[in-house]
Amino acid sequence: MTHRQPSLFRRLYPALALTGVGFGLVNVLDRPAPAGSAGDMTGTAGMTDGSSPTVITGGDTADGTTPVTGNSVTAQGSSGVAPAAPAAPPATQAPEQQAPAVTVAPPVTAVPAGNDCGAVSRTGAETAITWRRTYGVISVTVKATSAGTVCGASADWQAYDQKSVRYEDFAVPILNSQVASAAGANIQGVSGATAVSEAYVRSLQSAIDQL
Repeated sequence: MTHRQPSLFRRLYPALALTGVGFGLVNVLDRPAPAGSAGDMTGTAGMTDGSSPTVITGGDTADGTTPVTGNSVTAQGSSGVAPAAPAAPPATQAPEQQAPAVTVAPPVTAVPAGNDCGAVSRTGAETAITWRRTYGVISVTVKATSAGTVCGASADWQAYDQKSVRYEDFAVPILNSQVASAAGANIQGVSGATAVSEAYVRSLQSAIDQL
């Protein structure tokens, strides 16, 4: 029985297989663990003070690439390009100040000096109503404007008998109206009541003299 020697390939195969397995184990053992993994106690998950970010290499730095830090990865995003800074919001324009409301005061109507009748008043002397005998007394109060123009009159009187009361009740309102119309003491008097008319004019004149 003859013994054949194994071929060269069969003799080298076990050595090649062991060599490949060895290279595979070395490659697995030399591969760095991913940052933040459960087995890596020095990654970002293991840092408690946050003082220095974990450096994540983008491969062999011998080819001139710059190591990328965790902060730079976050800034670059998935595309690897840092996003543009957001545009500044437009300046808010200040609203226009509203002009204060102008309050218009109602016009003041000035009273003409000639229409303020009663602004000045004076009372004349008490005068006796006499004709042959004394029938009573009368006192006239004159009303005038601020300019001194006579514009009206009133009278207080007292009669001593009932007949005289009827004369005064009839004559005095007429005499007051004549003063307002004449704007002075130049009045006609009342016919049939001469005594009352004369006493009225005398008291009226004394009041006008005080203006």
